[in-house]
Amino acid sequence: MKDISLLKLASIPALGIVAQWIAIRVQLPSILLLLLSGFLIGPVFNFLQPDHLLGNMLFPFISLSVAIILFEGGLSLRISDLKQTGTTISKLIFLGGLISWILISLFAHIFLKLDLRLSVLLGSILLVSGPTVVTPLLKQIKLKHSLASILRWEGIIIDPVGASLAVLVFEVIMAHTTADAIGTGFIVLVSTLLSGFIIGFIGAVLLIIIFKKNLLPDYLQEAFTFITVLSTYAIADIIQSESGLLVVTIMGIVLANQKIVTIRHIISFKENITVLLISSLFVVLGARVELGDLLQSLSISTVFFLMSLILFIRPVSVFLSTIKSPLSILERSFLASLYPRGIVAAAVASLFSIRLSEAGVPNADLLNPITFFTIILTVSFYGLLGRPLVRFFHLQRQQQGLIFVGAHHWARLFAKSLEIANVPILMIDTNLENIISAKEIGLETKHGSVLSRKIMDELEISSYGKILSLTPSDETNLLASIEYSQIFSKYNVIRLYPKDRKKDLFIKSEQGLFLLGKGMSSTYIQSLVTAGASFKPSTLTEDFTYAHFLQQYPKAYVLCMINNKGRLKFFYEGHSYKPVPGCIIITLRK
Repeated sequence: MKDISLLKLASIPALGIVAQWIAIRVQLPSILLLLLSGFLIGPVFNFLQPDHLLGNMLFPFISLSVAIILFEGGLSLRISDLKQTGTTISKLIFLGGLISWILISLFAHIFLKLDLRLSVLLGSILLVSGPTVVTPLLKQIKLKHSLASILRWEGIIIDPVGASLAVLVFEVIMAHTTADAIGTGFIVLVSTLLSGFIIGFIGAVLLIIIFKKNLLPDYLQEAFTFITVLSTYAIADIIQSESGLLVVTIMGIVLANQKIVTIRHIISFKENITVLLISSLFVVLGARVELGDLLQSLSISTVFFLMSLILFIRPVSVFLSTIKSPLSILERSFLASLYPRGIVAAAVASLFSIRLSEAGVPNADLLNPITFFTIILTVSFYGLLGRPLVRFFHLQRQQQGLIFVGAHHWARLFAKSLEIANVPILMIDTNLENIISAKEIGLETKHGSVLSRKIMDELEISSYGKILSLTPSDETNLLASIEYSQIFSKYNVIRLYPKDRKKDLFIKSEQGLFLLGKGMSSTYIQSLVTAGASFKPSTLTEDFTYAHFLQQYPKAYVLCMINNKGRLKFFYEGHSYKPVPGCIIITLRK
């Protein structure tokens, strides 16, 4: 029979991406379908056995993949977020983590009948959450920024904390005497912290210097960052097992918060890689499940233990660690309702299960199935209930506002005409006279470049969700489209048609939308306004339909409409909107 190892290897990312696509189409948590896909091609149909296929390279592959994912997670953390939520985050991670560790260990000892050593180790393993599960859920549920920031910080930082704690507990278990245990624990703690902070900081500084001095061409910067992350993780892991998780997290945080070089292209590259890695890792995790071990470990006691994680331990740890915090009771309740476990917990459990079984520790083989059950249950529970809970607690992120890039004469008139849409409007311009003129007619303004890091960070967490680039500069409109497509998505970024489309480098990527279409440049619109045209709203009725309007005003330019649901829709090139009676259209006409 022909060897199909290559086909099996290729099926892992392929199945992962297909599962992600199906999840989007059917509005289900992607991680659920990823695990189900792996479970089907693994133990059910016996097509894929990751341990046999990858052999000794399986765990190094998982570890290095997690390193990239954690680094990308670190890049999403902003120190500025800590001004408002820093105390809450630190209490959740350290006080809440301690409470969770104690309670999980206690409940594992009571319900699962594990000895105290294994119970404490399982408690540290299940303390881990991680960006592999938190990030996809946050993208799906559209949570308000302050809470999303708290969950992101907690989920990313708790990974190296929990994994390092698990290593410490494991080394103590393997120690022969109390003195050895204390000494080993101290060495693990110190080496993890020192290697994590020092190597992580050095790695970040190295990248900053290389980018600042242009020692690498642009096309090699993403690849060099990639190998730097992998190399520093591997070096730290040699010094102390699992300390590489702290290294890559620190490296990501330092790079994300420095203002010396731009790293947005690095962030974009890492986001794409992360999607592929998360897809592959959860397919592998599902395929590694042993049905026999699962059935053997499944009991009423196991069910009680798993339910206690969700219904008792997480709520208790959150409410106790957020006493006197500025969070409302609804916000604290939501935080208590979201804490999935991910691939790091599975990887650490698999590693220690093997080592402890080889050392003859009883019931060490239960670590794997219990951890897998926990991942399945928490991902399913939080994934399915996350969005309904956000709506129930009224904690959705509101991003209905509209940003105008450019506050020149005709842009001000256009913005003023949109006030009937009842959406927040912000005008941004580097020209102070334009800003003053906009303020004089009652428009909200911000003086500065829309491409500046400070303004981009502010807009990313604001109530604005759509951007119109209307400046006379095609280059500024182009760059704004590129940058803000990554923040608001390409369907919420609209710009003017360039004067020379052949020179527009962004066309090939098919991202961004053009207002109206060919010929509608800033100069042309200004000429229409100078000639007497103005921005006017028209309400459509059964007696005055859109067809009637076009007949009466054949030379009018229809820029946007407010539909029957009160939503503002812009008429971009290639749109398919059909105004109906009840809609209000905003037009440029005499």
